[in-house]
Order: sequence, then structure tokens, then C-alpha cells
Amino acid sequence: MELTAIKVKIGLKSDGSAKYPDFNTLPVLKGIDWSMFVDREGLGWHYDKTSGHKEETIDSPRGQQWGVLVVPEQFAIEAVAAFPGECIRLTETELSMFYDNKAHWHEPDEVIDQKIVDGLRDTLGLMEKVGANQTQIDNIKVKIRKAIDPNDPEPGIKKNFRKKWADMKSSANVTIKNPV
Repeated sequence: MELTAIKVKIGLKSDGSAKYPDFNTLPVLKGIDWSMFVDREGLGWHYDKTSGHKEETIDSPRGQQWGVLVVPEQFAIEAVAAFPGECIRLTETELSMFYDNKAHWHEPDEVIDQKIVDGLRDTLGLMEKVGANQTQIDNIKVKIRKAIDPNDPEPGIKKNFRKKWADMKSSANVTIKNPV
């Protein structure tokens, strides 16, 4: 799937809630709510987690936050044309920098299914306690080794494929079309 990245300026409404550009006015949507479209047809929102609306940084004054949408090219073209200054098309290099250093830097390297890890540990403990045969104990130990290896498909501890853009891109089978 080929997508395009746009950086979106998110302001604040008078009630303090987020003020997004009115994407529902874009012709590409054909009556579909934009918030559903960006999740279904793209990779959804990636918000700057280094600063929000309450902080003031070099990149983002107080009352503003940046987010990135990875969406079909037509959405990006129409959004940039309809909301100049609020929507900026990004290269894949810029997307990668934002994704890795602003949006997902805080995520863990691994995703742990604690129920599985605890269950395997408890199973081994019970087997040793009741005197299971060595083959059964060895088999559960192999299962545990596989479960705690983030690169093994056995459920347990897995690499977080959302933390780095390169992994997300690969796992989502996405290519990025750079601006011309």
C-alpha cells in the first residue's frame, strides 16, 4: 500500500479541546467521516509526545500540537491545498524522524503478554513441584525460551513493531510516496 505523510497543526478550541482542520470538507472522503477514513485507509494519527498543547517548545508554541497522518496521496494533496500552513507534506525521512523521535520514542522496545509469561513460569513451577518427568520439564523450558525471545513467533514477549518507523513500515507493508 502506497501512502503519503502530512504534518498537521492541531490548535485548541475555546473549550480547551483539540481543534483539527475541517477534513470532512475534502472531496476525497465522499461522505466518510475523516476520523474513520485516516484509520481505515491509512495508518491513523501519530502525535508529538514531546510537547502537547500546554508546553512551549521551539517546534510548537503553547496551545498548539503537531500530529502526523499517514494517508492516501489524494487526501494529502487535498488537505495541503485546503489548509495551507496547517498541513505540510513530509518526505519519508521527515516522517521517520518525527515518528521515531517525537511520536513513538516513549514506547517500550517489547510488548509483554504477562498472562502467558506468568502462566509458563507457574506451569514449570508446578511441574517441578509434582515431580513431572524430565522430558516434560525440558519441553516447557523450551517453550519458555521461545516465549521470552522477542524474535520468536511463540506468544509471550514480542518486539514492538510500532516503536520505530522502519519496523512499522515493514509490518504494515507500506511504501511512502515523497512530495514532488
